[in-house]
Amino acid sequence: MDLYIVDGTYELFRAHFGYPSRKSNKGKEVGALKGYINHLQSLKKNNDYLCVSFDSIVESFRNKLFSEYKSSNHIDPEILQQFPLAEEVTELLGITLLSMKEYEADDGIATVCTLFENEFNKIIIGSLDKDLMQCVKKDKIVMYSTRYKNFTNENGVFEKFGVSPEQIPDFLALTGDSSDGIPGMKGIGQKTASELLQKYKNIEAIYENIEIWKSNLRGGVRHSETISENYKLLQLFKDLTTLRTDVDVPKKTRDYQAKDINIKGLEKFSNNFQLNINL
Repeated sequence: MDLYIVDGTYELFRAHFGYPSRKSNKGKEVGALKGYINHLQSLKKNNDYLCVSFDSIVESFRNKLFSEYKSSNHIDPEILQQFPLAEEVTELLGITLLSMKEYEADDGIATVCTLFENEFNKIIIGSLDKDLMQCVKKDKIVMYSTRYKNFTNENGVFEKFGVSPEQIPDFLALTGDSSDGIPGMKGIGQKTASELLQKYKNIEAIYENIEIWKSNLRGGVRHSETISENYKLLQLFKDLTTLRTDVDVPKKTRDYQAKDINIKGLEKFSNNFQLNINL
């Protein structure tokens, strides 16, 4: 049996940009919600074990560590106000919801992957989020792009980034991740980061061996100065990009089995927001 994990926040955003605007009778924007529901209903038809991890609130413990980390301040209010509705309808559809408050949806996903790696034949993560690439393991835990309709296994991570999945936090610490508000090290792009990480396992080893590689790498002197002068910040960035695997999630495989929909609750929800949900 396989487990499909939905990155709920990603899917709601994808629906927001991919589906036409839709208003309830009270003028509430629900276009993203409609697309999100359609996606979950489609997934439920083909997956017996399924869960959705969702950023209940955008802010997390990472905002306390780094003030420039992503926050709700720059999110369109029209999509932000659909977050709680998406969580509500997930449970009405009979799908296990991992509602993240102190942590992020990605942390919930990483924790489930760690807990159940040996309990399911395969775990499929429905997302394009680069952070989640660190969860990938061979063909056992893979990513699936609902946008491009393709899978990414461990070899695929290397083909795309030039690093192994466990090196993704180091890679993102060096290059930055604009979607999360992490600037990375100035002047260090993907090519340089992957070249360094192919020779040295992590940022710690890169730092320890600066005197060796700074003369052999293109732009090495400049990059070595950047890393030396900003090493504590680089360590912070790695901490930010490292997903937590010990958050509170359901511990039994049966907790992730799809359940019957709440027909009355879903019908009421649909009528309240004029969603015309197929029951």
